[in-house]
Order: sequence, then C-alpha cells, then structure tokens
Amino acid sequence: MKDLSNGLVTPDGSKVLNVQEFDNFVLQIPKRYKTIFELNVITGMRYIEVQRLYDNPKWYSESRNQIILPPEAQRKVKQKLVKRTIDKLPSTFSYIFKDFINGTRPPDRTSWNRDLARWSAKAGIDPKVGPKTPRKTMESWMLKAGIPEIEIYSRQGHDPVTSLRHYQSLSFTDYEMRDIQKRLTEWGILK
Repeated sequence: MKDLSNGLVTPDGSKVLNVQEFDNFVLQIPKRYKTIFELNVITGMRYIEVQRLYDNPKWYSESRNQIILPPEAQRKVKQKLVKRTIDKLPSTFSYIFKDFINGTRPPDRTSWNRDLARWSAKAGIDPKVGPKTPRKTMESWMLKAGIPEIEIYSRQGHDPVTSLRHYQSLSFTDYEMRDIQKRLTEWGILK
C-alpha cells in the first residue's frame, strides 16, 4: 500500500516530488542519466515522448526555445491535439537539450522503472518515483504556483477534467510552495 500521509500522491498512486525531494533524488542519479530525468521534469513530457524526442531532435526549436510535438510523438489513443507545443522552457534549455541529444539514449521503460526505484531507495523517497512522477510533478507545481490552467492543459496535452482530477487533492506546505515558486522562476516557467 502506498504511503499517502504526505499528501503528495495523485489519486492513481503516482508520487509527486517537492523541490527538496527532487534535489535529493537528482543527486542519486548517475551522471549519464541525470539530463534525461531533468529534461523529463522540466518539459513535463510523457516518458515515451522523451524517448521519441531523442530520436527526433528537430522537434526542438532553439530559436523559439520550444518543443513542438507532432502527432507521431504523442500517439495516445485519446489524443485530440494535432500538435502540442511545450514552451516556458528555461533560457538555458538549449544546453540541457544538447547534453540530452549527445548523451546516453533513454533506456527502455522497464529498465527506467527499475532505475527510478533504485534511486528512490537511495534518496529515501517513499512511495518511489515512477515514470509518471516527472510529468505529474511539473503539472502540480505549475498548477499550485498559479499558472493559468489553460496554459498547463495545452502544454501537457490533456483536457481540464483530467488535470483537475489528478491534482486538486495535492497540498504543499507554505515552505514547499516558496521552493516551488523559486524553482519555476529559475527555470523560466514562472515569471
């Protein structure tokens, strides 16, 4: 059974990180995988989309500092968007992206899940970080930081009902909210 005592677990059981947990977790990731995880959190992309982005670097526009995901990037059964634009990326994202493209290929989902569980144990994070954690962490941070819901929906590629169902029950402390706002500002997501 998942530990729900910290309130940072979505109804589907996915762990959402606070900033301190994020920082502790990243310290446990070997250097060759660190950029994959950080890019996954910053973009809020699904892990399969991260894997496809690695094979299609042209989806990132450095001049616009945006990732434009065409339908073949998303391939979700209920997908309604022709394309999805991921913006509000850090001004330094082009460097992160270059490290990502020139780095280790994102591992298959099974290996990645095992790695996430191992790093969670090392970081003392329970329930463990799963493949949905990066995406749900970013969405919840943005929502709680006051970014307009319509911007989050379009960036993340789902409808308002889905977002509200996942995140309305999450509760960050005042201290955690201060850290979230600071981190989102550092990343250029919150102005």
